[in-house]
Amino acid sequence: MKYTSILILLLLSSYLVLGQRVDIKDFIGAISEHQEIPVRTALTPSTKVEAPIKRIIGGEIATPHDYPYQVALYIYVQITLYFCAGTLITPEWVLSAAHCINYATQILVVLGSHDLMVEEDSRIIYNTSTYVIHKDWTSRTFQNDVALIRLPENVTLNNFINTIPFTHSKNSYDGETGRCLGWGRTTSEASRTVLRFVDLEVISNDKCISYEDYVPYIVDQHLCTSGIGIVGSCNEDSGGPLVVNGTQIAIVSFGVVNCSAGIPSVYVRLSYFADWIDEAMENFTRSDDYSNANPSREWSIYALLAAVLSTRL
Repeated sequence: MKYTSILILLLLSSYLVLGQRVDIKDFIGAISEHQEIPVRTALTPSTKVEAPIKRIIGGEIATPHDYPYQVALYIYVQITLYFCAGTLITPEWVLSAAHCINYATQILVVLGSHDLMVEEDSRIIYNTSTYVIHKDWTSRTFQNDVALIRLPENVTLNNFINTIPFTHSKNSYDGETGRCLGWGRTTSEASRTVLRFVDLEVISNDKCISYEDYVPYIVDQHLCTSGIGIVGSCNEDSGGPLVVNGTQIAIVSFGVVNCSAGIPSVYVRLSYFADWIDEAMENFTRSDDYSNANPSREWSIYALLAAVLSTRL
């Protein structure tokens, strides 16, 4: 298995240039589907409330490619590999959570995928290190937890890869049903590589802070969904969307330790950040790039792929 991994990496090396499209679908079949996707360790604003990288808990398997805007992110920070989600909001930009992207040195952006461990002709993978994080993002309170990732080129839109609009409406959405998407867990223990969805009721912030764990953290820029029925977000899909009537209204942000049943999930309220998102995309310059560029970053992508493959071979 060691030599198989080395062989695959040598083959991949002929494809990889920083800031270019990466096509590794020919190698996916060689990757074992019996290992967990590497996950980020918990980020803890307190001893009770954490921001794991969320995954769906409960819910159903999505019909393949019904959600062509859904994006998987493999994020490399120095020598550690994390997994997050995001959404394609223009042919050039992916929307995600700041706590996913913070300090990233390389990001593999996976578009057009339903099952992350199955070879799919629809899949396109880009390698990038260009991203913008909200300047007021803070890991202490998880406020301003929003980020944008810039693709190295405008992706061609089709039935498998497409954009989703995000809300500019000041509607609270309280009482409405939102759909949360992720490559998820069916419980807090069992992980999956197939895209899943769960429908959740949006609840008021007042109701959300009735849970004592959330009292210091929930402010106007947040949105909550009910955890009633043992459904919601769980570990490993932060940055993913909450969607109402085909429009993204929020980004998965944080929740309670161990995906506790009945506890609300917390999101970034996109209406609060719509102007920032529009302006960041319109006014982007290289000086806004928060990537940790350094002379050895060309090597980082090989280390990233080595980490991905080594967890599966």
